[in-house]
Amino acid sequence: MSNRSRTDMANIDNRSNHSFLDIPFELREFMKNETYSLLVKGRSGSGKTTLALSILHTLKEKNNFFYISTRSSPKQLFDHYPWLRKIIKEPDKDIDSQEVGKNLSTFEDARLDEPESLFERVTNQLMDVKNPVIIIDSWDSVASLMDREARLNNERVLQTWRERAKAKLIFTSEETIESSLEYIVDGVVELNYHLIDGIRIRNLFLKKLRGIPIKRSLYFFTLKDRILRCFNSYDPREFKMNNTREKVSKEADNSKQLLQIGYQDLDNYIGSLPQGGLITIETDISLSKDIIFSFLNDVLYNFSRRQYCLLLDSSIKDKLVLTYNFNILNYSKLFALDTLGSAENSIQDAIKQKDSFYNFVAKIVSRLEGKEKIVTFMESNSLDNFMSTCSDIEDYCRFIKKFELSFLILNSNNNPEKYYSVSDIHLKFVLMCGTLFLKCTTPSAALFGIRVVNSVPRIKLDHVL
Repeated sequence: MSNRSRTDMANIDNRSNHSFLDIPFELREFMKNETYSLLVKGRSGSGKTTLALSILHTLKEKNNFFYISTRSSPKQLFDHYPWLRKIIKEPDKDIDSQEVGKNLSTFEDARLDEPESLFERVTNQLMDVKNPVIIIDSWDSVASLMDREARLNNERVLQTWRERAKAKLIFTSEETIESSLEYIVDGVVELNYHLIDGIRIRNLFLKKLRGIPIKRSLYFFTLKDRILRCFNSYDPREFKMNNTREKVSKEADNSKQLLQIGYQDLDNYIGSLPQGGLITIETDISLSKDIIFSFLNDVLYNFSRRQYCLLLDSSIKDKLVLTYNFNILNYSKLFALDTLGSAENSIQDAIKQKDSFYNFVAKIVSRLEGKEKIVTFMESNSLDNFMSTCSDIEDYCRFIKKFELSFLILNSNNNPEKYYSVSDIHLKFVLMCGTLFLKCTTPSAALFGIRVVNSVPRIKLDHVL
């Protein structure tokens, strides 16, 4: 198996696992404290239970914890979060059975408990177990059965016992206002979500982490695969590609494969690409173009290993194949105008330029006739000198139908909107509160978080759900 294949397999495995980096850095530092109390608040569906379980997994506690659920049975939790079975051995008997062994006795069903009974169980754990992790999900169900004075008293008692037992005590709550508990606990994390263009965008706000400097208070995250994954801030240095040559291992037959880009989450969302279609890609003006080339690196790899013939704009070829030493064995140089050339070139007749472009590409295609299917990669800079009217763009769209698929990299400074209406799929790299996303606006809106997974670099997309 090639090194690249091993890397692909490892990435597939990582999709179903947590990593320590899925939780914000500041929260990870806070969790290193010997004892603390943490409140996770947010409205219904914001991801509170997922974060609580993610913290439990990050702490690597297999037996020394006590998870009290006032909303779901242990069986429901294990059904909804199948990755829990990787933390705790799956029981031979029904999870809700009273005869289940001690491995699962740490998940308690408190849906019918009175406050007195619940407090007795919690205090017993604090007295009998050394350094336990106790999660009460949710505190609202308990507090709603108490008057204000009893609630304040019980919250103080829990804090006192937590300190004595050197425990880690985590509460979840749906209260939107500042509650009495919020003033007592050591840390407060608030989860929220809002809709933009029909996309649910989730964020995590680090409101308070006693003793820990909060350098970044807001993180975006996804709940894909019922795992909470936060996205780091955009760092343009991560997208500076290394001079690393990778050998392309080809697949024997692409005739029965779906036409796809090569990024799993994006392919799962879009499905099969339209044959003869046009995919347009652009970035926010403030972003480095290296992001697009990092993205295209894996796209080129995907089509090359599937034995498509690649026609590259000379600027893309120079950047990816020559500068980055990408080892593509079946590429051809595609004609590109030098938009920064002499004044004589800049006043050339647009019709002659257009005819020259189409004739040049037609000659390349004729030489490749009978070979593998062709995928083209162009920059709009190479077309802008002779493509200004709607008729010009329509001519281009008819022309590229002879190719299996065409990618067009748009210049964000030169009216990219003129291509929107003719693109089958439009992708745009956007910056949102310092976090980088890939936004798909055509055929429908979707958002993907971006992570650089190694030093080549390789981009990993996580669907924001």
